[in-house]
Amino acid sequence: MTGSSMRILLVDDVQLDRMQLAIRLKQLGHMVEAVSSGQEALDIYSDFDPELVLLDISMPGMNGFELSQKLRQRYTEWIPFIFLSGHEEPSMIAKAIDAGGDDYLIKPVDKLVLNSKLIAMQRIAFMRRELKKTTAELAKVNEVLKQQVDEDGLTNLYNRRFIDSTLSEAITWHGRHNLPLSLIMLDVDNFKAYNDNYGHIEGDKCLISIGQMAKDLFCRSGEYVGRYGGEEFVILLTNTDSDSASSHAQRIHHGLESLAIAHNYNCNVGHVTVSQGVLTIIPTGKETIDELYTRTDEALYRAKSSGRNCFKLVT
Repeated sequence: MTGSSMRILLVDDVQLDRMQLAIRLKQLGHMVEAVSSGQEALDIYSDFDPELVLLDISMPGMNGFELSQKLRQRYTEWIPFIFLSGHEEPSMIAKAIDAGGDDYLIKPVDKLVLNSKLIAMQRIAFMRRELKKTTAELAKVNEVLKQQVDEDGLTNLYNRRFIDSTLSEAITWHGRHNLPLSLIMLDVDNFKAYNDNYGHIEGDKCLISIGQMAKDLFCRSGEYVGRYGGEEFVILLTNTDSDSASSHAQRIHHGLESLAIAHNYNCNVGHVTVSQGVLTIIPTGKETIDELYTRTDEALYRAKSSGRNCFKLVT
């Protein structure tokens, strides 16, 4: 389809009129779908996605006015409708406009008038296409911006702002439904020594690897992995009790063992490990995110005090 052609839906129950007009439209370079009833038009409309509808007023079963009203109600995106009729009365033209029409052609359709109307409609179709293209491009840009707002720049995990917002909503929802909510905070053990000895570039790679591992482990609906800050990560697990949270902490432990990132300065362990604080509560809905972070951080501190490379649970 060229830039000047249109997808035109032609609705007319008179076969001869329909065929003659369809041939003329195709000769002008347009793509035409010609149907004989309002129901056929309704059935094909969405798949054909017309840019112009030509519809006869006088049709059995469902006349042009009724079809126009149904289409306008069903599809919110505006498409120009041109009514076709042998009636020239001003009252009929006014009724057509009231029924959702944008123009009116008297049958038999004059070739010169038809061509003029189509040129005007082509301009509208071109503007619609450009608008839809611009809208789609804006949607893509907005999606990218949303990702940038919600994502951590280094690890591509959720950032602190997003996790805070999601946690706040989760507290309210779980409190309303009396369901358990779990939070895991993990901190890379002896990360300063890792950076000092392997360099900051390798340190960044280490954080990226840990983040990706956690993201792979927690990819189901209601599981959120974020970078809390520095070498700390946070995992929000909705509708998760303490037993499940403990199992998830073990999964993280085994995940780090599988990664086997060398760390010869990590208390003789030989690879990168993390300490984890795990909190599970059934919130009342009135708790603040700072309260939950504080309690989880206390559990994390206990894990570090217990020799690192372990997790501690509080409920």
